[in-house]
Amino acid sequence: MRSLKLEEIEEEYKDLWPGGHWRPKECKSRQKVAIVVPYRNREPHLRTFLHNIHRFLQKQQLDYAIFIVEQLGNKLPFNKGRLTNIGVLEAIRVYPFDCIVFHDIDTYPENDNLLYRCSTDPKYTRHFSVYLERAKYIERYAEFVGGVLALTVEQLRKVNGYSNDFWGWGAEDDDLNNRVKLANMSFTRSKTNISRFRNTIHERDSGNAPDP
Repeated sequence: MRSLKLEEIEEEYKDLWPGGHWRPKECKSRQKVAIVVPYRNREPHLRTFLHNIHRFLQKQQLDYAIFIVEQLGNKLPFNKGRLTNIGVLEAIRVYPFDCIVFHDIDTYPENDNLLYRCSTDPKYTRHFSVYLERAKYIERYAEFVGGVLALTVEQLRKVNGYSNDFWGWGAEDDDLNNRVKLANMSFTRSKTNISRFRNTIHERDSGNAPDP
């Protein structure tokens, strides 16, 4: 997994618009996709993520932008839910996105054939990262929707986004799954090799203990 300096990434992807936005010149994408990434204190992972995800998304001829939403300081535990909600609000403020992909910064798709799109059926949301390298590519518990997932803007309105109340690691994804169910929707998963994801190995930071 290659990691470049930020200046090298900017040079390699010089056709990006301001704000990390790109769209193909030869065709019109079926969906406009915002990639929302919660982040704190992990610049090496950020550089690896940006370099690899831009290549992956541009191969798919997507109209996309990446929103890195940073929590500053270490006084408070990490709050993934608040960061993702902020990212969504900022994304729909600046561009008419149809689809929001929530993406952990240490997780990378292995298969270029995995299309980062939202479901066209309003009853279904999508969970992409079914098989994770750190879990030895074994499917986790049935309700797991962490890592990489996609909802349309309208679906997010129905579930009222993520909860803002979970501080520290975990629980916010399970809560989102419950919100999706209460809105009479469900997650779809492709249980094939197309849903394999690599992970950057790291220690959990001291401000990101499990949520009690």
